[in-house]
Amino acid sequence: MDKFVYYRGKTGTCWYNFTESLAYLITYRPTPEGITYTKRIPYGNERQQFINTYCRNDLKDVKKPLFIYIHGGGWISGITDMRNTYIQNYAKLGFYTASIAYTYAPEKIFPAPLQEICNAVDYLFDHAEEEKYDTSEILISGESAGGYYIFFLAALAGDKSLAGKLGLTFRHNEEFSIKAMISHCGCVNLKKLLDPNCPQSRFPDMKMMVTSLLGMKYDKARAFLETDEGYMTYPHVTDKFPPTFFTTAAGDWLRYEGYDLMKEYKALGIPYDTYEGTGILRNHAWTIVTIVKKGRECLDKTLDFVLPYIEKYEFDRQEK
Repeated sequence: MDKFVYYRGKTGTCWYNFTESLAYLITYRPTPEGITYTKRIPYGNERQQFINTYCRNDLKDVKKPLFIYIHGGGWISGITDMRNTYIQNYAKLGFYTASIAYTYAPEKIFPAPLQEICNAVDYLFDHAEEEKYDTSEILISGESAGGYYIFFLAALAGDKSLAGKLGLTFRHNEEFSIKAMISHCGCVNLKKLLDPNCPQSRFPDMKMMVTSLLGMKYDKARAFLETDEGYMTYPHVTDKFPPTFFTTAAGDWLRYEGYDLMKEYKALGIPYDTYEGTGILRNHAWTIVTIVKKGRECLDKTLDFVLPYIEKYEFDRQEK
């Protein structure tokens, strides 16, 4: 890997994790009564290979649907716990929630973080009977770069040959399916994210983030993304994708990623709905901040869309 790309990416990791620490202080809420929070369950041997889970105590011995969350952070950062207050909403509804951590770029470059996420999903399938959650009823969500990873999971679920083409080991790929997805300001199309003619490329530090994921300088990365091999480094929407709820933000350059993806969904006839954050939610990925009124409004609209796709279960949306 180019040394400049590596050290610039590592500097970005430090800075963005510092800013996420501040956001965590603002958004933190304690674990609700009647819910068990289990931290840092290892799915591998490395520091960032862990899962955090929530489960309602009254559902411990009862079959329940599975909610998987993948954090963002521009591929280079992300404090998993900072998403807990959002994820708690799904635990209160009755989901077993699993928040997946993974190694940041440029410490690992594509496809290594995606392989870790596949390993985490394999771990969840391996322990489904033990923890009593239903792997046939999966809802997945992620924000920012986490959107990239959930769209890749959708691509792997829709095309069972894709894992082999990418050199991934995904033991439960044949059984893996997704009932619905929630993308909060997801950044997905690496080619557009580096193209100065596309508005999403204007997101702060986007060049640094994408080049860190790919492990190559900007000019080389842009040329690489024009190749067949480069085309495989980001997920592509097909008619096999699950129904998806998109949130965007009025002050976020990455809203154009959401707009483009929704056009693809519409062309393919895939069900979707959307919410655009304004006011306090007008900034990137703040639609996950459900401690404010607008965030709860977004959550309510999200649940209206996704919960009917979790067909085996009924949900009491009154506060637990």
